[in-house]
Amino acid sequence: MLSAALAASLFVTRGQAAVPLSVRLSALQALGPGRLRVDVTIAGLEPDRHPTIQQSVTLGGRTREGTPLPVVASRLPYVVDLPTGTVRIGGVLVDESAGFPPLDENTAFAFTVTVRQGTDLATASATDLLLLPTVLVPGYLNDIGGGTMDPGVAAALERRGFRTAGAAPTLFWFGYPSRALSVEATARALAAYVRTVVLPATYAARINLVAYSLGGLVARWSLVAQPGWDRLVNRFVMIAVPNEGAVLSYVDAWYPLGSLARTPAARSLLPTFPFWRATPSAPWTVPPGAANPVLAALNTHPLPAAVRAYAFYGSYEPPLAAPGTLTGVTGALPQATVSYGPGDGIVLAASALGLPINGGPGVPGFADRLVRTVNLGAARHQSLFAAAGAQVADALLDRRLGGTAGMLEVNEVETRVPSTIVTDRNGPNDGFLDPALQERNP
Repeated sequence: MLSAALAASLFVTRGQAAVPLSVRLSALQALGPGRLRVDVTIAGLEPDRHPTIQQSVTLGGRTREGTPLPVVASRLPYVVDLPTGTVRIGGVLVDESAGFPPLDENTAFAFTVTVRQGTDLATASATDLLLLPTVLVPGYLNDIGGGTMDPGVAAALERRGFRTAGAAPTLFWFGYPSRALSVEATARALAAYVRTVVLPATYAARINLVAYSLGGLVARWSLVAQPGWDRLVNRFVMIAVPNEGAVLSYVDAWYPLGSLARTPAARSLLPTFPFWRATPSAPWTVPPGAANPVLAALNTHPLPAAVRAYAFYGSYEPPLAAPGTLTGVTGALPQATVSYGPGDGIVLAASALGLPINGGPGVPGFADRLVRTVNLGAARHQSLFAAAGAQVADALLDRRLGGTAGMLEVNEVETRVPSTIVTDRNGPNDGFLDPALQERNP
């Protein structure tokens, strides 16, 4: 039992000036997975009038009311434990019922207290939106620089209520050795990370995935290869994901210094659409040695119907003869003619959306299952992850998204490729690396 002496020291004594009865609650504080604390401060207590306090807990529209109890102090620390359904004041159990099930959706939470003192009544509520855990899956070469969370990406989501630290984080970064692992191996590592790190740190039955570039292929592989992941994932946000590969992966690998374009993961970025022809009058095809069986196999699987999927993409359309997003190669490298289309400089908009390119079939069961597509305009590939942050948060919170929705056709613009590829379209951590940049960033 709480100390009677403490109670006596905090109550208004006879003869003091009357203070109106009021109650104030602190902001909710997460103490651990499914454990929340709120501090209650009461003013105007008069013990002779036998004040009582009653709490109620509401989660997702389901309310549980506690039993009215005598008020023993003007400051009361409440702790609500959702898994066990218990409520404690200063460690003392004051209410117990069946536990709340783990979250399967972002869920509104409210803690309300009502204080009665004779005919006087005061009430207050502390509310919050309990968020599903969200896993960020970065792109190729994310491991350069330590593989830690991108502060720009994290900041945009933290401003919307996600937490990267503390006793109950809701935002996680899955860094992986992209130069060593294949897409399949990385997907298995992602599944292990979710199982051993994410779910034990949260009180949730489902998660969200936000994946950038190569990370989107890793996440898609987990969705189709990991048992139960079609039900585990609630929202799946893809940013600049080469769902049909990227021509730049093929071109970069041709150069002697393009070793980073020849790793197992990089080869999984080769186009699955026809992108090469010997002459301008020849039909588009896939050149010898450039088949991508990993991505081709992945693209036989539609997006799971229970997953809410979003696609963010860039749609820069270069003027004639200006470097843009490669959509095809005509002739033999290095003296070849290349075609450009709308995209972010690396990933075609149509590839991000799973649409037909150069007469290819596209990705069945993909574009028609997207909840929303967001055109980020003339944004470059390496900046899209951070640039999309606010709108990604809106998608995770089911708020109205900005940007331009819609599907794009690939319009070709051809130009001659010099013996070395232009080097101003990439950065050292953008998912691909041009040979000249690789030379400067070994």
